Amino acid sequence: MRPTNADSRAAGIFRWLLPLLITAAAVYFLGRQINFSQVARAFSQISAVNLLLVLALFGVSLLLRAICWYFLLEGKFSFGEAFFGMNAGYLLNNVLPFKLGEFGRAALLAGRGKSGFLPVFASIVTERVLDFFLAAFFFLVSLPLVVTSSTVKTLALIVLLLTVVGMLCAALAAKNKERISDYLSARWANKPRLAGMLPRALSFLEGFRILLRPGRFFASLLLLAASWISSMLEVWLLNRALIPGSQWWWGIFVTSGSAFANALPTAPASMGVYEAANVAAFSVLGVDQSTALVIALILHAVQFLITSLVGMLGIYVLGDSLGALSKKALRWKQEQEEIN
Repeated sequence: MRPTNADSRAAGIFRWLLPLLITAAAVYFLGRQINFSQVARAFSQISAVNLLLVLALFGVSLLLRAICWYFLLEGKFSFGEAFFGMNAGYLLNNVLPFKLGEFGRAALLAGRGKSGFLPVFASIVTERVLDFFLAAFFFLVSLPLVVTSSTVKTLALIVLLLTVVGMLCAALAAKNKERISDYLSARWANKPRLAGMLPRALSFLEGFRILLRPGRFFASLLLLAASWISSMLEVWLLNRALIPGSQWWWGIFVTSGSAFANALPTAPASMGVYEAANVAAFSVLGVDQSTALVIALILHAVQFLITSLVGMLGIYVLGDSLGALSKKALRWKQEQEEIN
């Protein structure tokens, strides 16, 4: 049975409210737990040199991630298009809810006529799958140094294994694209609506063909891992400045552990949720919450400012506008939801 208009409106309202509720809960948690006079004192301990080094490390991380996506796009676009397109997507995520930036950067590059939307979007999905794999891997590496609970370790291992299985399934589907096409064409011969969706599904599989090219795939994985390490060095640098006696591996645990919060539907830029996730990860290590909040705020501010500035430049360079790109991103997201 098709949903009624009332059901659709209710679902739409819920989709808008859920991110706001999650963000409000995160802000409430921070407001109850943080001593803001201690936050001010911690900020005063950060030198200009440390801030410049954090900016430089984030720039390196961003550059490595752009090179990774350039490899995942398999040379269909120039590095400049990949770099500016990626940051344009980050800008959309900074100002709009629902992770619309992922749809926005795919729409932006697809509009240049070198590839369709779905293959570009599939490369973004591949990047996100690799991100989850690396988050689970680094989290597992650091977890034995933090907790002894076998349950937590098992859950992290399950996430890692599910990510690997997902990549293998995507690779097999891309490899057997023609067989899948023949099978579904015969199966859906008398179902015009499903048959009409088949070309889009097969086009989406094209973006996963990178998994069938081990050299390019592992180069992408190593580049993304190097980007993660650069982000971990940002945390390590701020730890040294603010937390006497901090351990070298804390950056690994905090960066990978807090990354799982990115999967939550939140307000634009993950405002509040990013900070709460970092504070929670630091709390496990016994770090004062006010100090942890300062580190999270600095990291988040650097990410927001740089990606927003480069993203605005990217939209201009690639010949689009923020308003038009936002509409394209929302339209593609709605189309994907209808298909799902």
